[in-house]
Amino acid sequence: MEQLSFSTLTFEHPAARKPARVSASLHMPRADGPPADGPVPCMVILTSSAGVQRHREHFYAQELNNAGVAALIVDSFSGRGVRRTVADQTLVSAAQMEGDAFAALALLRSDRRIDPHRIGVMGVSKGGGVTLNAAIAVRQAWRNGFPHLFDLHVAICPGATAQHRNPATHGKPIFFMLAAHDDYTPAPLAVEYAERMRAAGNGAIKVKVYGSAHHGWESIGPVFDIKDAENWSCCRNWIEDDGRHFVVAAGRAMSEPEYQAWARLHCVTKGARAGGGTADLKRRAIGDLLAFLGKHGFVQ
Repeated sequence: MEQLSFSTLTFEHPAARKPARVSASLHMPRADGPPADGPVPCMVILTSSAGVQRHREHFYAQELNNAGVAALIVDSFSGRGVRRTVADQTLVSAAQMEGDAFAALALLRSDRRIDPHRIGVMGVSKGGGVTLNAAIAVRQAWRNGFPHLFDLHVAICPGATAQHRNPATHGKPIFFMLAAHDDYTPAPLAVEYAERMRAAGNGAIKVKVYGSAHHGWESIGPVFDIKDAENWSCCRNWIEDDGRHFVVAAGRAMSEPEYQAWARLHCVTKGARAGGGTADLKRRAIGDLLAFLGKHGFVQ
């Protein structure tokens, strides 16, 4: 494992962000693993609101390494003096994490050990939502000329309460891995988003809903309550091409700060459930993930 530090990217639209130093850990496949013919593929792993976790982000990194894929776990929180964003999602925004993800992409493309044409991005919950944002075509115009795209996207229990009104993507493969009993980032909203992306022209979208799963199924054991969790699942809105949020319940478009203030008064609730995972569920999910990566040339 290599510890890295790099500057995030800031994009002028929808809002300029303060520069930050981002830490990350690069996990390369073991020499005694699957044979590598030249540079290896890599997945950038973005964290959930809980931050980097051994049973989640490091678990996925290890499973990817076992299959011959490198993994870069991006810590968007520590460099900004934040431990977790569960109780206040504004402490580190999705836009900031998106800048971190593309800064990581630029870094990896300069590493000769990494195949620049096989770099994907994945994340759970908040990281999953950022993973979807990275696929949306209009957001590339917001990146102020940044030239590179991820080659593949895996969104695990992503928040899809906010969806782009224009869901056209870059056409890269996307895998939605969803939990049927998710009351934090509900699966039906993500299924709807996937269908809208397909209708907008992306034929490389896969959706899998795990019927017994809850949010955060990487946690093995009983389902538990996250009592302080900000729950945005009832705050349905459309993201316009100019970055504003059209809030369905309010019947009008709002700037990002205005939307944040409105939502906390009218639709944000407290609490969610998570966990309930089993070793069998994690094995099945990893099998599905690796099969998806294999279909698209990341795993041999």
